[in-house]
Amino acid sequence: MAHPVYVIGHQQPDTDTICSALAYARLKQAQGADVVPARAGTVNPETRFVLDRWDVEIPTLIDDAVADRLILVDHNEYSQAVSGARDAEIVEIVDHHRIGDIETSDPIFFRNEPVGSTATILTQLYDEADETIDTETAGLLLSGLLSDTVVLRSPTTTDTDQVIADRLAETAGVDYEEYGKELLQQKSKLGEKQPREMVLSDFKEFEFGSHYVGIGQIETVEQEVVLEQRDAILAAMNELVTERDYTVLLLLVTDVLAEESTVLIAGDHVDTVESALDTTVRDQEAVLPGVMSRKKQVVPPLKNAFR
Repeated sequence: MAHPVYVIGHQQPDTDTICSALAYARLKQAQGADVVPARAGTVNPETRFVLDRWDVEIPTLIDDAVADRLILVDHNEYSQAVSGARDAEIVEIVDHHRIGDIETSDPIFFRNEPVGSTATILTQLYDEADETIDTETAGLLLSGLLSDTVVLRSPTTTDTDQVIADRLAETAGVDYEEYGKELLQQKSKLGEKQPREMVLSDFKEFEFGSHYVGIGQIETVEQEVVLEQRDAILAAMNELVTERDYTVLLLLVTDVLAEESTVLIAGDHVDTVESALDTTVRDQEAVLPGVMSRKKQVVPPLKNAFR
């Protein structure tokens, strides 16, 4: 009996990655494919709220994908993929990030667009396949879109995201601003997380030349609550740098209402980070006015600086 193909997002999954796996699996299933939505980690409070809101089961957890067949959504780099991805068969990729290092032995379907969320691209794929988006799926896609664009406030937001958000909100029967505020409240829930968990809750690893860089992000409406724990958070970051041999580790604490980030930094090459982000670091901390997007405003300048 043939094994199904798993539609799966990145490690430390966020709402866009989980909702994209669910929505794309539904599209592929409607087209007759044997696919299963999956996840590469624990869902965060915001995503759990979304799944409960739209009465959708949590995707299957995959710990090791060796020998599996995978459709990757919301990422295309091995450093962010489920364990075992290098020894899996990648059959499709749908993403909105930079092109990474994943290689395949045969040509595959690879859809990558510079929009604010993978959910935006998937909505277009539904249209191209002439498949109807039902209320529940619209709710999932809208959730991923609003989460990744911080309710269309992120600099990654495009006109396409805006148009699709309006349409999905109508199909889902919600006001996207009101629903988006609910998501922001859930996104800000830090709960009983320990400092290490806070750093790793929305975390991605990058290889910039010979440099191994970790970048985490906490999007919140209560930035001061996070920064009150800065010493404990920095201690956890220092431990991670040693454990994982990062050149540098950054944590963006993003105030979604003030539309700026405070970045905490551990590791070496602080001067390189200062130059790349055009800032001054004092006591392992710097303020980045207007910076909300890791993907668009932090990763590209760091990649150039660490070449």
